[in-house]
Amino acid sequence: MCRGECIVFGFNSKTTKCRTHKKVCSSGMTKEDGWRYYSHQSHSLPGSLPLDCKELYEDGRTTSGVYDIYPYGSITRPVSVYCDMVTMCGGWTAIQKRVTGTLSFDRNWMEYKNGFGSPEQDVWVGNDLIHLLTKENSTVYVSINLQNGTTLYEMYDRFSVSDEAGKYQLFLAGPATGTLGDSMLNTVNPILYDPSGMSFTTQDRDNDRRSWDNCAASYRGGWWFNDCFNAFLNGPWYPESWTWPWYPILTSGTSVRGTTMMVRRH
Repeated sequence: MCRGECIVFGFNSKTTKCRTHKKVCSSGMTKEDGWRYYSHQSHSLPGSLPLDCKELYEDGRTTSGVYDIYPYGSITRPVSVYCDMVTMCGGWTAIQKRVTGTLSFDRNWMEYKNGFGSPEQDVWVGNDLIHLLTKENSTVYVSINLQNGTTLYEMYDRFSVSDEAGKYQLFLAGPATGTLGDSMLNTVNPILYDPSGMSFTTQDRDNDRRSWDNCAASYRGGWWFNDCFNAFLNGPWYPESWTWPWYPILTSGTSVRGTTMMVRRH
């Protein structure tokens, strides 16, 4: 499975099954249909500070909940985040959550930069933190809970966000797998709607491609807008107008009960 002695776990996006391996071998990682393998290469030594939820999971924290992580490398600067230790083999760090719908996501650049909300309920962890969490190759997992109790998800294999100097530019790539359908890549009109390659836009910082309008101001929430979107998780909560949370499967926010975006390093 890997070079030298190692610990790896695998997840199959087609069958949603997991498996782990620990063995000594000399060949490279083998390719199997639907399987992706994640090596246990924790940055932490005994007693060191966990950088993200994946490190906490690898260190034995297997219960989902709010934990402190230290992506800034200082014990004086912890960040409280929600860790999902169950979904798709665990180790996910939530970067966006909407549970109650009472928190407005119609915020300015500095608020999206630093983050707002609480990890237990509605939260945007902050674009600075998202950049730190995704500097290494990461997967993003998007889930939308519906009013009828159904939960749909989509997972993209490559996700990263640049720093503020790069205007928090989004890099997104497949393969995309899940039950929501791909509304962020390979859409009906990717030149106008796909967010990959786009800088972040807020009500006071227009970085989208729409020359005559600011998408964030018009649709009342920050996002990686193109001109403008096929997927947008930060719109105003019902009964206000939230159009196209995830087109074409969800064209209105009236059916949305909650959303989550989570990342995990490869």
